[in-house]
Amino acid sequence: MPTVEADALESFARTALVEAGAPADAAGAVASSLVDADLAGHTSHGVVRVPWYVEGVATGDVDPDAEPSVESAGPFAQVVGGAAFGQLVGRRAVETLVETTRDRGVAAVGIRDSGHLGRIGEWAERVAGEGLLFASWVNLQGGAQRIAPHGSADRRLGTNPLTFAVPAFGALPFDPVYDGATSQVAHGKVIERDGSGERLPEAWTVTDSGAPVEHAAGFEAGEGALLPLGGRETGYKGFGLATMAELFAAVVGGGPVATEPDQAWRGNGAAFLAVDPAAFTTPEAVAGKVEALAEHVRSADPIDGEGGGALGDDRILLPGEKEHETRRRRLDEGIPVTETVAGDLRDLAAEQGTEASLPEPIR
Repeated sequence: MPTVEADALESFARTALVEAGAPADAAGAVASSLVDADLAGHTSHGVVRVPWYVEGVATGDVDPDAEPSVESAGPFAQVVGGAAFGQLVGRRAVETLVETTRDRGVAAVGIRDSGHLGRIGEWAERVAGEGLLFASWVNLQGGAQRIAPHGSADRRLGTNPLTFAVPAFGALPFDPVYDGATSQVAHGKVIERDGSGERLPEAWTVTDSGAPVEHAAGFEAGEGALLPLGGRETGYKGFGLATMAELFAAVVGGGPVATEPDQAWRGNGAAFLAVDPAAFTTPEAVAGKVEALAEHVRSADPIDGEGGGALGDDRILLPGEKEHETRRRRLDEGIPVTETVAGDLRDLAAEQGTEASLPEPIR
């Protein structure tokens, strides 16, 4: 599998988005976020999304010139995306959230009518990097339904991620961050395999017969649904979380919920919450709690072959640690790009006449 330097991949993504009609500044912000997801190991939210974003501009689902607006009332605000690129909306929401939390100790920002917000972990990392606690609930405003309720194979909700972050204040070389879809996997994991011929893992999906969807192409054509987190046995837990995320995002963001199976795509809605721990304690005390918990968790004996280390070892990792290690390694060694993703990027470059901007390893 070829590896590509982050700067080269970001340059191509920016070029493709500008060619699609995005202003240079917007294209740069989007490209930076996508490559940051690749660096963190979340390739489902990386440059694999570039052709999808370009298509969104062409169909009018994304307005490349739109800029998000903010409606505020004290410690509460709503960011209205106006179909802008989600990365622009996410940045505006985080800026508003951090500024208001600094003043008030706590703040909530709702989001509606945003393009795809990308990897929500990025926004969590930014807020935690400012020394604040973060929590979020995200929905797809009724569109892009892919999760089935527990015990069904009918698509009814989006993948509705939940995300939390805690500042480590130097106790760890990273801030603990949990960012996960309420389905068995993010939809991007399926997109990555579309066209590859690779069979999807059986634990990801379900069809009317109870059998899984075999290939990504079938899923993308509407076959079956993603199982909720917990799968066939305890998926009621994941679907409960997905339902709560649907409602939190809609209530705080002011957008719609899913009400019909074929509801039109309306982009992302979200509820972002931040709390200044200084309202309750000191940075030193928070660091002490993070350090103590980390030591306790890491004292557990790993089962051979079951660890989560980025280098394939058996260490016990904290939430956010794998992303930290993967980012550090990929900045040194490059970002691996699968042939399926490379092929999609080559096809896009050929359509746009921008083949010269493709990074050399994937031309």
